[in-house]
Amino acid sequence: MLDSFIFCIFVDFIGMIRTGLEKLDQILGGGLKSSTITDIFGASGTGKTQLALQIILNSMSENNKVFYQDTTGNFRPERLVEMAKCKEMNADFLDKITVGRITNVMEQQNSLDKIQESDFSLIIIDNVTDLFSFEYPKEEQILEKTIQFSTYMKKLSQITSQTKIPIVITNMMRKVDELEQENMDSIISLYTHIKIKLARKQANYEGQVINPMKKNHFLYTITKQGLSDLP
Repeated sequence: MLDSFIFCIFVDFIGMIRTGLEKLDQILGGGLKSSTITDIFGASGTGKTQLALQIILNSMSENNKVFYQDTTGNFRPERLVEMAKCKEMNADFLDKITVGRITNVMEQQNSLDKIQESDFSLIIIDNVTDLFSFEYPKEEQILEKTIQFSTYMKKLSQITSQTKIPIVITNMMRKVDELEQENMDSIISLYTHIKIKLARKQANYEGQVINPMKKNHFLYTITKQGLSDLP
């Protein structure tokens, strides 16, 4: 009985948003705080979107409104419904989430103006760099891509500072000289407060919360119900 609740997520009494992973929440001092940008990055299949969905359910369980910016077209409401069963949430919780299907960089940038005019309690950007890399793939376009993405991240930072709305972004990895690193990491690191790296570790997975002083590790697994802790 108790095991069925380890995937469930809730907002604690001081307003932090829990992630659904007990060890991760402990590392974060209770969960995600207001006025912060959290960067969840890792290779494909490591649970980045799953973790973002758990955070969404967490926020919506308190009747909060969520904005989900979908840059890849991979948002699946049925996955949210499946994960929500452990919380015994009614299907009408989907009314609390606004999904913005973004197809180009200009739309991604312009959508931020609409966010500022709304009463959302959480913002999710699922794959924040995908469209920028798609539209500016050539070597000679690096400067323009850097300028455009820096402008976008700066505006995100201003939004969370002014509105106190927590923002969660997910991001992909890319290979540089046979080594994997976060896509456009040098820009993202300037504007994010929390960096969570997810990676495959043999049959299961390992996460790291990275800060300038140290790296905190946690182990997790992925099931139909979402991410859960491993000892």
